[in-house]
Amino acid sequence: MSKRQKGRRHRSVNRTPRPVGGPRRPHARPVAVPGGVPDAPDAVPGLGRHEARTWDRLRSYGAGGASVDELCAAVGYQPRTILKHVNGLAGQGLAELRGDRWYARAGDGALAVAQGG
Repeated sequence: MSKRQKGRRHRSVNRTPRPVGGPRRPHARPVAVPGGVPDAPDAVPGLGRHEARTWDRLRSYGAGGASVDELCAAVGYQPRTILKHVNGLAGQGLAELRGDRWYARAGDGALAVAQGG
């Protein structure tokens, strides 16, 4: 006796007919805004979207600085991700660590370093 299934072996894929019409697009395409994207963090060359979001939130804390936990709650990322972002910002001269709090570096010098100037 054979262990192989006998009979109809072809058409093993789903034979349910596809719906009539073209593919459905559940999301509308974003409309280009001439002045840029509203509600986007200030663009800094060399920063990705997520890192720029972390930096923008860090700047909003001002002179008081922010702990990693405060940034996590404000931005919505995991602590490990926030640490990667602020360490990258520190490498570019945009942030510094004092004690257990991170501070955004102020002045045009920080921006000049970030922009490669």
